[in-house]
Amino acid sequence: MMTIQARLLEVRPILGESWALGWPMILIMFFNFAIGLADAYVAGLLGTDILAAVGYVGQLYWTLMIMANALSVGAVSMISQAHGAKCFDGVGSISAHSLVMGLLISGVMALSAAVYPGAIVRIAGMPETIQETAEVFLRIFSLVLIPTYLMIITGGILRASGRVRIAMVTAFIAAAVNVAGDFILALGWGPIPAMGFRGIAWATAIATALGAVLNLVFMFYGPNRIRLWSVLNPLPRCFKNLIKLGVPSAIQQTSWNVGTLVVYFLVGSLQAKEITALAALTGGARIEAIIFLPIFALSMAAAVLTGNRLGSGDIRGARTGAKVTTALCLFLTAVPVLLIFIFAPRMAGFLTHDPAVLAEMTRYLRIQMVAMPFLAVGVTFSGALQGAGDTYGTMRIILIGMWGFRIPFILGAIYTVRTGPVGIWWAMTISVIILCTWLWVRFRSDVWTTASIDKKNNTMLWEACVDSPPRPQER
Repeated sequence: MMTIQARLLEVRPILGESWALGWPMILIMFFNFAIGLADAYVAGLLGTDILAAVGYVGQLYWTLMIMANALSVGAVSMISQAHGAKCFDGVGSISAHSLVMGLLISGVMALSAAVYPGAIVRIAGMPETIQETAEVFLRIFSLVLIPTYLMIITGGILRASGRVRIAMVTAFIAAAVNVAGDFILALGWGPIPAMGFRGIAWATAIATALGAVLNLVFMFYGPNRIRLWSVLNPLPRCFKNLIKLGVPSAIQQTSWNVGTLVVYFLVGSLQAKEITALAALTGGARIEAIIFLPIFALSMAAAVLTGNRLGSGDIRGARTGAKVTTALCLFLTAVPVLLIFIFAPRMAGFLTHDPAVLAEMTRYLRIQMVAMPFLAVGVTFSGALQGAGDTYGTMRIILIGMWGFRIPFILGAIYTVRTGPVGIWWAMTISVIILCTWLWVRFRSDVWTTASIDKKNNTMLWEACVDSPPRPQER
């Protein structure tokens, strides 16, 4: 049996590696949080209806980003494993194939959003009072759907191939431009006239385009660079494996994002004070996002760490790395969870001066904090599972969690128990606890350790992206 000292010696370097991957990702998530907070703050200054529209359109917009995130998940899994195996040609080839797919898919998405923004807004079930505003947002965002796809995919490539600090710097620049643009374009500054809520949309569009260009520059430098040969000579099996890993992730994200839109719709359909509850949900989600910084950052770190270890053939290290990263995540989220629970009224006061919205937002935040420790464990293990290529298993759990638990619980709170908004908040919390416990159980099994192996050829999935992949005994 391993002694405590030996165990500490094993864990220490993994903890250092996890932190080295995690802290730049935490900053990246903080920059994204700052963008969301600035959007919500400026929207709140413009009115409760604008605040509600920003939240609703944000959920809708990221629903359109599903395939970008799915491609990113597949690329991170394969690239991190290729990087762990020290195959630079593999990293560059997978990167090239991912970007080609991203360009094709985002082009279709951008055209659809530009031609049918009104239909998309109505299908999403937005309240009539904010539909016109939401349509304007979507028209502007459609102009930068392609750069947004490229920024998401290139960000995943950079962190999976050991260049997470580059991704951090470009994310900082984009965030700074976005936050400054929110205030300058929406509220006006000097000779620049106030554009109102349109300024919020244009600030995001400009910053996203800039971030995409900066990330793309780094795709063509260094040992992991994309080579022209990979672009001109695509490998069908590489596309196939990206799709194999990405489709379950796309279904998972579709399930979650559409489910979240349904939650917004159900909150907005409450007969009494529907905009109050919707604004509370929008603002509360922005504030609790501060907890998501270490959670999702370390989930991404767990994905890369697990992929690297599996790529080098170290299954034990992959398992230990995920556990250590999860423990680090719990440690980093403990204090923020406690502070938000205690100071929820003051934090809500930064986003709204409406007493009704303030009270409801406070209730929302305190109830959601109950689920945060479970979320830290579940999401970090989810990242490890995806880094290992177990995207199908993760998809199944998320799908059932949303549609088998969360939505039915919320419907029961509204139409059976008739608790109003507070019942919805508790239904969301309970469903998170169930879902994340299930993800922990999945990780404890051994199924995920072989998810990235092509059973037919007895090779890793990423090896399909190089012309002459190494034989299993040579890896």
